[in-house]
Amino acid sequence: AVLAQAIVARTSFLTRDRVWTVAMASLAACECALSAVFFDFDSTLSVPQPIARADDFAVADRVELCMSLSVDEIFQNFGGADRVLQLRTLLEEMCARRIQLFIISLGFTEVIRHHLHTVGLGEYFPPDRIYGQDSRELRQVGHQKARLIQQLLFDNALSASGALFVDDSASHITLCRKMEVCDCFQVMGNGLSTEEIQSLKDRLVGATEN
Repeated sequence: AVLAQAIVARTSFLTRDRVWTVAMASLAACECALSAVFFDFDSTLSVPQPIARADDFAVADRVELCMSLSVDEIFQNFGGADRVLQLRTLLEEMCARRIQLFIISLGFTEVIRHHLHTVGLGEYFPPDRIYGQDSRELRQVGHQKARLIQQLLFDNALSASGALFVDDSASHITLCRKMEVCDCFQVMGNGLSTEEIQSLKDRLVGATEN
């Protein structure tokens, strides 16, 4: 309300309807600005595939299996080269807007880092922003992602209103919403779809460049 009043005062020469439109547009931009995005890994960034020789899926808590995958298998575990390119474009746009990117996963940190670097996405996630189930920080909060996000927002002086949690798990999303930690985006299938990636890109329109 204060911001809207200030805009009205500075632009008194405009008609009342026009002033209100400008004020609301500015408020909307502030509300949707992103400063941090917390991604899950399995079935969010990755698209876990069945590995016939292991009779299992390549999810990041299967350390031996995931570390033994070939380069081609790892690319397939991200949905293929085209999908990796879509993810790269999304992450590139986020980084260009100086949005801090994190991964919080129940997979193992070593696997996540290895797979990201193999497909060329590691540069978007500094090592100190990847939290697997073996990380001290995630263990300290009982592997409750919402509680770790809350702690990271505090530690990094990030605004909850500028944070977004992206995950396919209904239970983790539900807790985050219940605790009112930050806004959430639930992935509905096995990994972010083309439409969901575009939806995330659309949310960048109001992101603030620091």
